Amino acid sequence: MIIVLSAACIICGLLGYAVFDSTAATSILLCAIGAVAIVVRLVLRKHLKRKLVAWSSFAVLCIAALLVSGFTGTAESDIEKSASAFREVDVLLDKGNAEKALKRLAEIKKEGGHYDDNTEICLREFKAYRLLSKEDDAVRALKKCTSFKDIRYYMALASTQLKAGNQLDALNTYIEAAALYPRHHEAQLKAGYLCFVRGAYARAEFYLLRACEIEPKDPDSLFFLGSVMYAQEKYPQAEGYLQRVLKLNIDETMKEDVEDLLASMPKGA
Repeated sequence: MIIVLSAACIICGLLGYAVFDSTAATSILLCAIGAVAIVVRLVLRKHLKRKLVAWSSFAVLCIAALLVSGFTGTAESDIEKSASAFREVDVLLDKGNAEKALKRLAEIKKEGGHYDDNTEICLREFKAYRLLSKEDDAVRALKKCTSFKDIRYYMALASTQLKAGNQLDALNTYIEAAALYPRHHEAQLKAGYLCFVRGAYARAEFYLLRACEIEPKDPDSLFFLGSVMYAQEKYPQAEGYLQRVLKLNIDETMKEDVEDLLASMPKGA
C-alpha cells in the first residue's frame, strides 16, 4: 500500500508540474514525499534486495534530475517572458506612446511580481513620465531605483540635474559614469562637453579623446575635441579634428560652425 501511495505522490507531482502548471515547489515536495516513502518502505523490509534498492535509488535520482531541469527551464522561461515584456514597453516608448507604456509596466509588475523599485521598471517609468512632461513623477521614479551602478541610471540622473539647472552636479555624475564605464561613448562625450563649457580644457580633452576612440566617426565628439584643441591653441590638432568632421554627413549648422572655427584660426598656425 505504501508503495502505491508513494507512486501516486510522485505521479501527481510530475503531472501537476507538466500538465496542470502547478508550482515547481509543490511538485518537488510531492515527489520528495513519494521518494522518501519508497526508500523507508524498502529499508523496513526484512528481505531487502540490493538490486531493488539500486533501481529505486536510480529512480529517485532521475526524478530529482527531471525536477531540477524543469525548475531551471521555468526560471529561464520567466526571464525570457520578462525580457519580452520589457521589449514591448521599449517599442511603445520609442513610438512615443508613454501612457500605454506606463499601463503595460503596471501589468508587468502585477504579472511578474516585480517591486516598485525594480531597476528595469523605474528606468522605463522615468522615460515615460519624461515623454509626458511630468518631471516630478520622472524624478520620483528615478529615486525609487535601487541599482545605482547601472549606466542608464547615471544618464537619467544627470539629465534631471541638467534640467534642474545643476550643471556641476550633472558633470560630477557624468564623470563618475565615465570612470565606471570607460567604453561608454555617451558618458565620455557628456563629461568632456561639460568640462569644455566650464573651461576645464585639459579634462575635457581627456574625455573627448576617449569618446573619439570609441566612436571615431561621431561628428559631435570630433567637433568638441577640435574646439577644445582650438581653445588650448593647439591649432594643428584642432584643424585635423575639424577637417574630419567636414568629411562626415553633417547638417548645415554644424558645417557652418566648423568652417567658422577653421577660418578664425591664426594664419600659419
